[in-house]
Amino acid sequence: MNVGAVTTAVNATIAAVMQEQRRKVLAHFTAHGATSPVSAIARDGLEPAAQSTLDQLRAQGIIKDSGGELSYLDAAALAIHEKKMARSARVALAVFVPVMVAVAVAVVVAIAFSR
Repeated sequence: MNVGAVTTAVNATIAAVMQEQRRKVLAHFTAHGATSPVSAIARDGLEPAAQSTLDQLRAQGIIKDSGGELSYLDAAALAIHEKKMARSARVALAVFVPVMVAVAVAVVVAIAFSR
């Protein structure tokens, strides 16, 4: 059994589940029109499995509390967060690709000189 492949598959599954939970929570607030303090809705309307995702979105400032058990989706905060994440992904890719190219070149050179 290839442990690396299994680990990669498990991590991909976890990431997909987390992304789906995030989508559901955001869709819940959007579907109920809860996009301002005036239109805030009760947080307990979400399924229990989504509560940790809700807590994470609250910590990120994307879902904001409006007093009591009411919350709403801050669309501007969501847009800012998504831009920041896209920028971080581009930076990570800009670092990852050259490193992988350098590793590939080093492997080819090592193989060529080992003959």
